[in-house]
Amino acid sequence: MLKLSLIVWLLCSLTWRTTPTSCRQTRPAPSIQELLATQLQSYMDTKARPCENFYQYACGNWQLHQQAPQDNKEEQPAVGQQQHQQQPQRDQREAQQDSQLQPSDTLAVLDYSLNRQLELLLRRGNAAGNESSAEEQQLLPELHEKMRSYYRACKRLKPYNLKKYLQLLPPSNGNHWPLLSRSWQPEKFNWLATIGRLRLYGLNGVLLKEQVLPRWDDAGSYSLYLDKPGLVETAPMGEGAMIELLLDIGQTKRVANELARQVDSFERQLHRLQELEDDEGAKEMQLGYLAEDLPQLQWLNYMQQLLGHDLDLRSTLIIQNVPYLRALDKLLQRQKPETLCNYIMLKLLAFLKQQGPAEISRVECIASLRRAMPLAASWLIGQRFHDPSNEAIVSDLFSRLKLRFGQLLAENRLQLQPLIVQVLREKLQAMRLQLGFVQLNDSDQVENYYERVQLSAHNFYGNQLALLRLRVEQNHELLLRENNCSLSDLSYLMELWQSSSSSPFYVKPRNLVMLPYGLLQLPVWHRNMSELQQHAMLGFALAHELLHGFDSSGIEYDSVGNIMGPSEEISSNSRFAQSLNCMQQQLATGSRSLNEKLADYEALRVVYETFFGADMLVDRKEPRDPLLPQFSQRQRFFISFAQFFCGKLQSLSLQASQHLEHAVDELRVLQTLANYEEFSREFGCERRTKMQAKQKCKVW
Repeated sequence: MLKLSLIVWLLCSLTWRTTPTSCRQTRPAPSIQELLATQLQSYMDTKARPCENFYQYACGNWQLHQQAPQDNKEEQPAVGQQQHQQQPQRDQREAQQDSQLQPSDTLAVLDYSLNRQLELLLRRGNAAGNESSAEEQQLLPELHEKMRSYYRACKRLKPYNLKKYLQLLPPSNGNHWPLLSRSWQPEKFNWLATIGRLRLYGLNGVLLKEQVLPRWDDAGSYSLYLDKPGLVETAPMGEGAMIELLLDIGQTKRVANELARQVDSFERQLHRLQELEDDEGAKEMQLGYLAEDLPQLQWLNYMQQLLGHDLDLRSTLIIQNVPYLRALDKLLQRQKPETLCNYIMLKLLAFLKQQGPAEISRVECIASLRRAMPLAASWLIGQRFHDPSNEAIVSDLFSRLKLRFGQLLAENRLQLQPLIVQVLREKLQAMRLQLGFVQLNDSDQVENYYERVQLSAHNFYGNQLALLRLRVEQNHELLLRENNCSLSDLSYLMELWQSSSSSPFYVKPRNLVMLPYGLLQLPVWHRNMSELQQHAMLGFALAHELLHGFDSSGIEYDSVGNIMGPSEEISSNSRFAQSLNCMQQQLATGSRSLNEKLADYEALRVVYETFFGADMLVDRKEPRDPLLPQFSQRQRFFISFAQFFCGKLQSLSLQASQHLEHAVDELRVLQTLANYEEFSREFGCERRTKMQAKQKCKVW
């Protein structure tokens, strides 16, 4: 009897340990809404005053909960998937690297989590070899192997050496970089031929910009565009950044300091050319006439490097900002060849460093892989981590945002002519939402895209340059298509899109909002989140991109993406001008882009009114969430909106902040909410508090 009792006790003990619900009572796993309610409260600093600094109030404790993930900690579940199994412990060196690369904001948290999941997927394939699942073997095995080769080559880098790029990419076939060779021959240096050669490997916006883009008058076909670089592209790097790059390639501090001073002086002169107005407008011409129109620039050297020596001089291009190009030639004639060559070299190093891994770690190698192979990465993320059942919910949310903004257009606050309002509403009706950069059923496109490139598990630098060149070649081959493209084609964006980010964006020539699969993860999205949180986070992101179709540059495009929108009629409207001027007054401490501020301000209004209704005078006695009874629904909406932007506080110089596309996240939250009267009403903010803008701006 004793033996029997002992056996029963052992069996029960074993069962108790392995199946907790059999022999003991346990709390059920918390629901998604319970987890998110706990997270919302944990991020908040309730000691802060919401009417003085709402960002501190909503996000003050965010960083305390963003420690570097531990390897024995379970991953956050991807949409529609179970949590991953615990990963084996990594060595101490990689753990230290991870701790130095902690996520800096919500999007970085998403991308970090996604990178870890992709890393586990590729690493499991490496370890398993022929034991990979049958499902995985069916999903483009050659492409998977190329992705693994890139990943393995990155992991083997010890250390990451920028100088290797310069050895693989001399400025021309018969010359070398001045810093790396005593045989530098300044008389052989040709700046146009050099940037043409480097353009093949993705370098762009250095002295001039060359792109293949949808035509301005026919978005279904492509043209070659020549233009001046953008404002950010000519912004001085600063001597400190240049010295760091020069030290990375083995230069002494004395040489680095001297060269950085020379290049910095030139770069500041170059940046001032941005002030020149384009009073001649865009010109379309054949390549053969380009040399006649701008004879001082040796265009054939550039075009032959980029397009090959069998160049068809009858093919056309569109050239813009001709006054800039003439002034550029005069500026360059006054510079020493060494200075120009060193400037181009530093821009190349900065570009390639941005493409590579920040550190040689598993997660950073995946981030570099996503930058190098954006089409493959988007397709793989969609195949592995996207739940198709989410599509109907997200599409319905986007449709409701369009409906509310359509009502605002119909109200016609700007008092536009009825025909103009009709054109705007037609554009809104035609606007589409696309999940993922590439459709999941279009595996042939992905496979064909990478078919010609060969990657090695032992040559990271060669892999990266081969993929950059492939991207440029594929982009220029769009010019050769007989039927050009459909309006759903996004392949021309391959050079521009950073697949390492899960941020959505608006594509003007396609009138399309592109939503990466990677954004549909916690804490931004889950199908079981409350509708309020779905609106406050993903809804705001979608509304922000929607509004870019109706900002000061978006109105130039019509419903099919041609630059034939009613921009002149709207820009001349006094109410529109006053609204933009109102926002312009708030740019001193915000982003350099007025359009980003317009999209933030208007999107918050649209998504708030989409969820709560447009009539703000209705009875506000809405039921409170029992998980967070201390907040009204509307207060919780604003907290959730703010927490989308939670991150590390950034310390930026005034010069750096002037060149940001968006304002820093803290300012985006503070200025957007201070501009919205409903926020002030919900939190009882009086006029003299900081969260009440002196003048509230509204466009549509």
